[in-house]
Amino acid sequence: MGHELTHAFDDQGREYDKEGNLRPWWQNSSLEAFQQRTECMVDQYSHYLVNGEHVNGKQTLGENIADNGGLKAAYQAYRSWIQKNGDEKRLPAVNLTNDQLFFVGFAQVWCSVRTPESAHEGLLTDPHSPPRYRVMGTLANSPDFSRHFNCPEGTPMNSGKRCEVW
Repeated sequence: MGHELTHAFDDQGREYDKEGNLRPWWQNSSLEAFQQRTECMVDQYSHYLVNGEHVNGKQTLGENIADNGGLKAAYQAYRSWIQKNGDEKRLPAVNLTNDQLFFVGFAQVWCSVRTPESAHEGLLTDPHSPPRYRVMGTLANSPDFSRHFNCPEGTPMNSGKRCEVW
């Protein structure tokens, strides 16, 4: 749900006013700040490779914004629920905290296998990043993920450079 709500404020959704009319309504300062923030994300995702081909960070920008914003909103909602209801029991025989399991659950949604041909076609036509990078890119931008998994600074999942639009 957070993913879809974030689309209202991505590179395409921002073009529509509160009545759903195609009409620019952002102030120039808001648009400039948005473009500066999204530059980071375009660059990040454009560095990802699939079978030697780069992801098109501009083509996938709206979905990347929504993936990142959606995870952030979902995690905040989860933590809010925990604050209200208390910690849940840990799963027996699973050596992960409940916070870690939250992020594992996010990642499992994107498990998939594609042929090289299908992956190539996706890079050309799909507005979504390849599933692997919907996970890796989004989690690399999450300080909560890095904290709960103790990712050392300077590693791919805690590089010190995070992209945050919302």
